Amino acid sequence: MTDDHTHRRLIVSMSAVFDRMDAATLDAWSGLTGLQIQLVRVVATDTRLDRTSLAYWTRTSRAALVPSLSGLLQRRILAEESDDDGSRLLVAPAGRRLLEDVLDARVAWIRDAASAARPPIDEDDVRRAIEFMERLSVPG
Repeated sequence: MTDDHTHRRLIVSMSAVFDRMDAATLDAWSGLTGLQIQLVRVVATDTRLDRTSLAYWTRTSRAALVPSLSGLLQRRILAEESDDDGSRLLVAPAGRRLLEDVLDARVAWIRDAASAARPPIDEDDVRRAIEFMERLSVPG
């Protein structure tokens, strides 16, 4: 039987890092609600989504989705277009800029967190972490 303790520690540690990063960079999202952030993140995956499939992927009722999505469309963070296959949601230019701002805030946070760690996390440690995470992210 495999001891899951090490893998559990990894999952708990990864969750803690992402929770801290999300909390520290919340202002970069320019006042979006938690649901709106989730909607933008899902649409940004470039998976073809309409309103119904977005509700499914975010596990959100249509009643909750409609006002949040309307706000994103009004602010031109997301856009909706139609083609022969129907309508689809996409990240609009303002949304791309927002995502870049969030990424910049996250980069600054992780640099600061790595420097503040004891002992500090150096570039070689970061490269090893990148290699590890990239290997985990590839479906296999």
